[in-house]
Amino acid sequence: MGLIRNCRALLFTGAIGLASLLTLFEASTPGLSGWALALVPYWLALAIAWSWMLGRAPGRRGWALWMFVPLVLVLGTVLLVKIDAPLHARFALSGPSLERYARSVRSDYAADRWWGLYWVDEVEKIPGGARFMVTSLTMDWKSYGFAYIPDRAPDPEEGRYEHFKGPWYIWSDGP
Repeated sequence: MGLIRNCRALLFTGAIGLASLLTLFEASTPGLSGWALALVPYWLALAIAWSWMLGRAPGRRGWALWMFVPLVLVLGTVLLVKIDAPLHARFALSGPSLERYARSVRSDYAADRWWGLYWVDEVEKIPGGARFMVTSLTMDWKSYGFAYIPDRAPDPEEGRYEHFKGPWYIWSDGP
Protein backbone atom coordinates (compact mmCIF):
# COMPACT_ATOMS: atom_id res chain seq x y z
CA MET A 1 0.00 0.00 0.00
CA GLY A 2 2.86 2.41 0.79
CA LEU A 3 4.47 1.87 -2.61
CA ILE A 4 1.21 2.60 -4.44
CA ARG A 5 0.67 5.72 -2.36
CA ASN A 6 4.24 6.89 -3.08
CA CYS A 7 3.77 6.21 -6.80
CA ARG A 8 0.57 8.26 -6.81
CA ALA A 9 2.28 11.02 -4.89
CA LEU A 10 5.17 11.08 -7.33
CA LEU A 11 2.87 11.12 -10.38
CA PHE A 12 0.73 13.83 -8.87
CA THR A 13 3.77 15.97 -8.04
CA GLY A 14 5.02 15.51 -11.61
CA ALA A 15 1.62 16.55 -12.98
CA ILE A 16 1.68 19.68 -10.81
CA GLY A 17 5.24 20.40 -11.97
CA LEU A 18 4.18 20.07 -15.62
CA ALA A 19 1.20 22.37 -15.07
CA SER A 20 3.50 24.90 -13.38
CA LEU A 21 6.01 24.81 -16.25
CA LEU A 22 3.29 25.21 -18.88
CA THR A 23 1.74 28.09 -16.93
CA LEU A 24 5.09 29.86 -16.53
CA PHE A 25 5.81 29.41 -20.25
CA GLU A 26 2.39 30.82 -21.14
CA ALA A 27 2.93 33.80 -18.82
CA SER A 28 6.30 34.59 -20.43
CA THR A 29 4.69 36.27 -23.46
CA PRO A 30 2.48 39.34 -23.57
CA GLY A 31 -1.20 38.43 -23.84
CA LEU A 32 -2.68 35.03 -23.11
CA SER A 33 -2.84 32.69 -26.08
CA GLY A 34 -5.52 30.08 -26.68
CA TRP A 35 -3.33 27.51 -24.92
CA ALA A 36 -4.19 29.20 -21.63
CA LEU A 37 -7.73 27.88 -22.05
CA ALA A 38 -6.37 24.33 -22.15
CA LEU A 39 -4.55 24.92 -18.87
CA VAL A 40 -7.76 25.77 -17.02
CA PRO A 41 -9.31 22.26 -17.14
CA TYR A 42 -5.88 20.75 -16.44
CA TRP A 43 -5.50 22.80 -13.25
CA LEU A 44 -9.13 22.05 -12.33
CA ALA A 45 -8.54 18.29 -12.73
CA LEU A 46 -5.44 18.56 -10.54
CA ALA A 47 -7.39 20.44 -7.85
CA ILE A 48 -10.10 17.76 -7.88
CA ALA A 49 -7.50 14.98 -7.70
CA TRP A 50 -5.74 16.77 -4.86
CA SER A 51 -8.92 17.10 -2.80
CA TRP A 52 -9.84 13.47 -3.54
CA MET A 53 -6.43 12.22 -2.39
CA LEU A 54 -6.52 14.36 0.74
CA GLY A 55 -10.02 13.10 1.58
CA ARG A 56 -8.99 9.45 1.25
CA ALA A 57 -6.17 9.66 3.77
CA PRO A 58 -7.25 11.54 6.90
CA GLY A 59 -4.88 11.26 9.80
CA ARG A 60 -2.00 9.71 7.87
CA ARG A 61 1.20 11.54 8.64
CA GLY A 62 2.97 10.60 5.40
CA TRP A 63 0.40 12.35 3.25
CA ALA A 64 1.11 15.72 4.82
CA LEU A 65 4.77 15.49 3.83
CA TRP A 66 4.24 14.70 0.15
CA MET A 67 1.50 17.33 -0.19
CA PHE A 68 3.99 20.02 0.82
CA VAL A 69 5.93 19.83 -2.49
CA PRO A 70 2.89 20.33 -4.78
CA LEU A 71 1.68 23.14 -2.52
CA VAL A 72 5.04 24.91 -2.82
CA LEU A 73 4.98 24.44 -6.62
CA VAL A 74 1.49 25.92 -6.89
CA LEU A 75 2.21 28.87 -4.59
CA GLY A 76 5.54 29.53 -6.33
CA THR A 77 3.85 29.49 -9.73
CA VAL A 78 1.14 31.91 -8.58
CA LEU A 79 3.72 34.27 -7.07
CA LEU A 80 5.98 34.24 -10.15
CA VAL A 81 3.04 34.89 -12.50
CA LYS A 82 1.72 37.63 -10.24
CA ILE A 83 5.01 39.58 -10.33
CA ASP A 84 5.49 38.96 -14.10
CA ALA A 85 8.78 37.13 -13.49
CA PRO A 86 8.39 34.76 -16.49
CA LEU A 87 7.88 37.66 -18.92
CA HIS A 88 10.81 39.65 -17.55
CA ALA A 89 13.15 36.63 -17.41
CA ARG A 90 12.39 35.46 -20.94
CA PHE A 91 12.70 38.98 -22.29
CA ALA A 92 16.01 39.52 -20.45
CA LEU A 93 17.41 36.47 -22.23
CA SER A 94 15.94 37.52 -25.60
CA GLY A 95 16.39 41.29 -25.44
CA PRO A 96 19.90 41.51 -26.96
CA SER A 97 18.89 39.39 -29.96
CA LEU A 98 15.67 41.35 -30.49
CA GLU A 99 17.48 44.68 -30.14
CA ARG A 100 20.22 43.70 -32.57
CA TYR A 101 17.60 42.82 -35.17
CA ALA A 102 15.43 45.86 -34.39
CA ARG A 103 18.34 48.19 -35.13
CA SER A 104 18.88 46.64 -38.57
CA VAL A 105 15.31 45.81 -39.64
CA ARG A 106 14.34 46.82 -43.15
CA SER A 107 11.00 46.93 -44.85
CA ASP A 108 11.64 43.45 -46.29
CA TYR A 109 11.51 41.75 -42.91
CA ALA A 110 12.22 38.15 -42.03
CA ALA A 111 9.39 36.72 -39.96
CA ASP A 112 8.34 33.29 -38.72
CA ARG A 113 11.58 32.58 -36.93
CA TRP A 114 13.14 32.56 -33.49
CA TRP A 115 14.65 35.79 -32.19
CA GLY A 116 16.09 34.99 -28.80
CA LEU A 117 13.57 32.81 -26.99
CA TYR A 118 10.55 34.24 -28.82
CA TRP A 119 9.00 32.91 -32.00
CA VAL A 120 8.36 36.07 -33.99
CA ASP A 121 5.36 35.77 -36.31
CA GLU A 122 5.68 39.18 -37.86
CA VAL A 123 8.21 42.03 -37.94
CA GLU A 124 7.29 45.53 -38.98
CA LYS A 125 9.49 48.56 -39.44
CA ILE A 126 7.88 51.57 -37.80
CA PRO A 127 9.06 55.21 -37.62
CA GLY A 128 12.07 55.19 -35.30
CA GLY A 129 12.10 51.45 -34.59
CA ALA A 130 10.49 48.07 -35.14
CA ARG A 131 7.66 45.88 -33.84
CA PHE A 132 7.77 42.13 -33.25
CA MET A 133 4.54 40.13 -32.97
CA VAL A 134 5.11 37.23 -30.57
CA THR A 135 1.53 36.26 -29.63
CA SER A 136 -0.67 36.15 -32.70
CA LEU A 137 -4.05 34.91 -31.46
CA THR A 138 -5.07 35.59 -27.91
CA MET A 139 -8.17 35.08 -25.85
CA ASP A 140 -9.16 38.72 -26.40
CA TRP A 141 -8.66 38.43 -30.21
CA LYS A 142 -5.62 40.67 -30.19
CA SER A 143 -2.04 40.25 -31.31
CA TYR A 144 0.71 41.17 -28.87
CA GLY A 145 4.37 41.85 -29.19
CA PHE A 146 7.28 44.09 -28.40
CA ALA A 147 8.11 47.43 -29.99
CA TYR A 148 11.59 48.90 -29.98
CA ILE A 149 11.38 52.71 -30.13
CA PRO A 150 14.56 54.22 -28.69
CA ASP A 151 14.26 57.88 -29.74
CA ARG A 152 10.70 58.84 -28.85
CA ALA A 153 7.55 57.82 -27.07
CA PRO A 154 4.98 56.22 -29.38
CA ASP A 155 2.04 58.30 -30.46
CA PRO A 156 -1.34 56.95 -29.23
CA GLU A 157 -2.62 57.20 -32.81
CA GLU A 158 -0.04 54.59 -33.88
CA GLY A 159 -1.60 51.86 -31.77
CA ARG A 160 -1.78 50.62 -28.20
CA TYR A 161 1.57 50.77 -26.45
CA GLU A 162 2.49 50.18 -22.83
CA HIS A 163 6.00 51.00 -21.65
CA PHE A 164 7.90 47.83 -20.71
CA LYS A 165 11.51 48.79 -19.99
CA GLY A 166 14.09 51.09 -21.53
CA PRO A 167 13.26 51.66 -25.21
CA TRP A 168 10.89 48.66 -25.26
CA TYR A 169 7.10 48.73 -25.27
CA ILE A 170 4.46 46.03 -25.27
CA TRP A 171 2.06 46.70 -28.11
CA SER A 172 -1.25 45.19 -29.04
CA ASP A 173 -3.22 45.20 -32.23
CA GLY A 174 -6.79 44.14 -32.77
CA PRO A 175 -10.33 44.86 -31.65
